Amino acid sequence: MAEITWIKLRTDMFDNTKIRLIEKLPEGDTILVIWVKLLAVAGKANCNGYIMLSENIPMNVEEMAVIFDRPLNTVRLAIEAFKRYGMIELDDSEIVRIKNWETHQNVDGMERVREQNRLRKQKQRERE
Repeated sequence: MAEITWIKLRTDMFDNTKIRLIEKLPEGDTILVIWVKLLAVAGKANCNGYIMLSENIPMNVEEMAVIFDRPLNTVRLAIEAFKRYGMIELDDSEIVRIKNWETHQNVDGMERVREQNRLRKQKQRERE
């Protein structure tokens, strides 16, 4: 996982119809915090929007609840809302991925960081 320390948040985020609908849900504010946390985790993983614990381990809903320090039922409600509004998708293995990741993150910049890290690691291995 490449070391990414930033994500893009749009200044008009709260004008988005989906976000406004989520705000009206029970626990809407908490669900929005979970959304921002998912974006941050996806950015940190630098894996095309997938929500990962580590390079090879996807994060499941129970782990999200623990890591985000939120009740499991609230995280499940959030995941269902994000699926309903097309904000996330789950693959066949139930791995969560942020849809349209490129609108939430500078994918080109992340690829540059990934390549820089790969080259740095390669040089480190050559030195050893």
